[in-house]
Amino acid sequence: MVNEPAEPVTSSPAIPAFEKPKTFTPAASSTSVKIPSFADMGKQAVEEAAQEDDPYIKGTDKEDFTMDDFLKCWSDYTDRLKAAGKKTLIAIFTATPPVMLEPYNFEVSISNKSQDNTFRDEKPDLLNYLRTTLKNFDISIQTRVDDQMVSKRPYTAVEKFQHMASKNPELVELRKRFNLELE
Repeated sequence: MVNEPAEPVTSSPAIPAFEKPKTFTPAASSTSVKIPSFADMGKQAVEEAAQEDDPYIKGTDKEDFTMDDFLKCWSDYTDRLKAAGKKTLIAIFTATPPVMLEPYNFEVSISNKSQDNTFRDEKPDLLNYLRTTLKNFDISIQTRVDDQMVSKRPYTAVEKFQHMASKNPELVELRKRFNLELE
């Protein structure tokens, strides 16, 4: 084979030369930017949260009302819950009527912690309704979990008979007279 001279290597014009990166320099402005301190940010966040998260209507009305007026509003609110199909809340509102502890301070008895959480979620709407309808913004409602409301359901035949006999003692006499046995 004959050795042919190799072609000289030249740089190709398609590859651009390496350029120095440009640095960003902001345009000078006449206003300066103030960076808030952490303390200022905390105060501002608390104030904004208080304004945005307060679901209660504010007012200064303090008209007197009777317990009958309160119970009428309670019943009207229960009807609104029925129309909205909120069955859990209806059970809470119809189980026992609220009790007045002090003027404008009421207590609702509930049977478990789950109902307490459900009631707590509905409480802002309820208080807004009661306060505006009765024109008294001092109204407050608290809940109390009542252990007596939790009842043991009778499951066995003996438990069912004892439960019925506690309501109607004549069943015991009837059982003895006819010599009936429980299964």
